[in-house]
Amino acid sequence: MGVVMHRFNPDHHRVLDSEWRRKAFPAEDVVEFALSTGVKRRAAADVGAGTGYLTVPLARAFRKVYAIEANPRMAEILRKRIEEEKLENIEVILSERPPEIGNFDLAVFSSVLHEMERPGEYLRWAGRAFVLVAEWKKEPTPFGPPLHERLSPEDILRLAKGFELVKYRELPHHYLMILKPKT
Repeated sequence: MGVVMHRFNPDHHRVLDSEWRRKAFPAEDVVEFALSTGVKRRAAADVGAGTGYLTVPLARAFRKVYAIEANPRMAEILRKRIEEEKLENIEVILSERPPEIGNFDLAVFSSVLHEMERPGEYLRWAGRAFVLVAEWKKEPTPFGPPLHERLSPEDILRLAKGFELVKYRELPHHYLMILKPKT
């Protein structure tokens, strides 16, 4: 779990907003799942924002969105999309480490924790916020990382020390978890 096997190849960025993905992983439904917890809508942090698949619907639900991306090419694609969509409440942050940003109410980790060297560090960084985790199921799927790199819900709960599971939902190829800090 602690070694990065591979990262998403930016050359394949079109699959992130493909017809297949919109059916298998509907962005608006995923964001609505997170909002159903009653999370405040001041600020969200989208970690591994990619091309903005979840960033854009988050920007329509939150006053401010921090789109955190480690890959410069993906960050540039995201900036162009934000400009095209005329969204002014998104701040793109290029960083491989948890950035110093203001408070946020929701941290989103969509298909990214399995790519991190130290996913627990990023989960601890989420601090007092609600956390939405979307990861690939540990079963064969048409796309996605190799099975041995995928994280199970149990893996996530082990990594998310200090958090408790609030909601869980399965999609055709992914699972969604909402975590909140233990009180």
